[in-house]
Parts: sequence; structure tokens; C-alpha cells
Amino acid sequence: MPFRHFLRHAFDTPAQQTWDALITTSNQPTPLFTRLLDAIFTYFTNTPPVDPTGFDPVKYAAVFTALFYSDNNNLSRRYFIFASENHMPAPEQFSYQALAIFYRTHHIQHIMNGATPVLTREGFHLIMLRDTLGDPETQYRRFNAFLAAHRGDLVDPMTGQRFPQVPIPRELFPRDMDSETWEREVQMTRAFNEDLGIYLEELNQTGGWRHDVTMASMSPGVWVSGYLR
Repeated sequence: MPFRHFLRHAFDTPAQQTWDALITTSNQPTPLFTRLLDAIFTYFTNTPPVDPTGFDPVKYAAVFTALFYSDNNNLSRRYFIFASENHMPAPEQFSYQALAIFYRTHHIQHIMNGATPVLTREGFHLIMLRDTLGDPETQYRRFNAFLAAHRGDLVDPMTGQRFPQVPIPRELFPRDMDSETWEREVQMTRAFNEDLGIYLEELNQTGGWRHDVTMASMSPGVWVSGYLR
């Protein structure tokens, strides 16, 4: 659906009045949650610079900032800030490589545009699902804050209607963190730490950068979606 047509429906059709379940009993997204994530993804991929394939690291940083992720939880910004503060010669290049390692070790769908990792629609959905299962209270606050700021921009791609004008009730999110999601995240974070450590060592060996850092300062940690709070 063209973006102008997508937005026009926000004013041509009546809004839904209430929210329904977002997560199934098997910890999968409901159709409603999937459509909400699709609407958010479409909104951002159609925001200049337009790229329907997904979010490059620059767009990733902007998207997750708009979704009320802190710099520490916004991996693209976190890696760039880390590289800058530690005087790496190419902070952007390091951020791109670290983000690519994160996607790979966490099995998040993405494509590589040369050396640039691009988070796809499916990858964005997966991150949002994991964060919702891993830290439902924080995601409840983030989604409602984002919807309050952008509700008129988001249209249900199936119905053509605006999403409900009322906040999403807390009870539609999981009550507590999902322990299985947590355990998988811990395992994937270990793999990330190992691969990132190898990359840092390669930088040292090639003389591209020499500095003593601890993995604790770079590790995604847990939670949200593996990110330190």
C-alpha cells in the first residue's frame, strides 16, 4: 500500500475503540500485534530516507529512539558511542560490524548491503516480540508512549482503520518475564561476547585500534532483548 494512501485512511475511516490480546498463550504475537508492528515498520521505512527493505544502523538508531529506548538499550547508538568514547578510528564501521554480529548471534533476520546490516521487517518483529516477553512492563510503557505521539500516523494494514485511540491496557501484555526467552537470550549473548571478542582482537592485531576494554562494557547483557538497562 503506497504511503500516502496508507496515511489517508487514518482520516477516512473510523478508529477501532478497544485493544485485544497481543500475545498468545504459546508466546507468539497475535494477528493484532503483528499488524501493529507492521504499521510501525511501514511508518519508519517510509520516513525519509525511504528504504522499504528495512532499517540500516542510522535508521535503527532513530527508530529505537522514537520507541523510547535509552541510548544504552539502543544498540546502534550504544556501539557508536562506545567506539567514539574509546577513540576508535572508524566508530561508524565498528558500530555496523558489532550490530551485524548481534543480528547473527541472536538469529535476527537481516540483510547485508555491502558492509551495512539492514534489519528486515521479520527481524524487527522478532526484536519487539522478545522485548515484550523479556520485559513486558517496559514494553507496555514504550508502546503506549509511542502510540500517544504517533497514533494518527498508524493504520491497521488489514482493516484500514486507525488503531484504538485509548492506551493499550497493561493486562494485554504478559504479566511477568518469560523464563525460556530469558535463557535463550543468555545463551545468545554468550555467543555474541565470543564473536565480538574475536573482532576486537582482530582490530588489535591489525593495529586498527589498541585499547584495553572489558567485555562488560560492550556485552548486550540481559535485559531488554539482551541489552543492559
